[in-house]
Amino acid sequence: MTIEEVKSRLRRYNELRRDCRKLRREIARRRADMTVPRTVKADALPGGRRNSLEAAIEKIDALEHRLKSLERQAVSARADAEALITLADDPDGAAILRLHYIDGVRFEDVPERLYISPATMWRRYNQTIKIISEKLKNDSE
Repeated sequence: MTIEEVKSRLRRYNELRRDCRKLRREIARRRADMTVPRTVKADALPGGRRNSLEAAIEKIDALEHRLKSLERQAVSARADAEALITLADDPDGAAILRLHYIDGVRFEDVPERLYISPATMWRRYNQTIKIISEKLKNDSE
């Protein structure tokens, strides 16, 4: 597996978490919109358009279904990222990966959390990613 493929698999969890947050905000916004008093027809005419309240509820249900699906994918992606991180030989390198890819800490803030210099953080990060990539290449051969 290439270094970029390893990074992509590690990034997947954060991407899914971000998508889940966006969906939760969208659902909350739509729910809030439903509480605003508006003129809503109590029922739609046969063969006519549905009322807006019914359509809003259906849209929220669809968004909640999508959210549940994304949350399941996020759980799987987190397990995959954790499994990749366990392949790291260097505990500090694993800590860097865990802080950034699992906990969502920005790279700029990682050195401060681990009491290391930014240069050391980047060196260990690159070494750790390379080691994981090589291990996965060897396993697939």
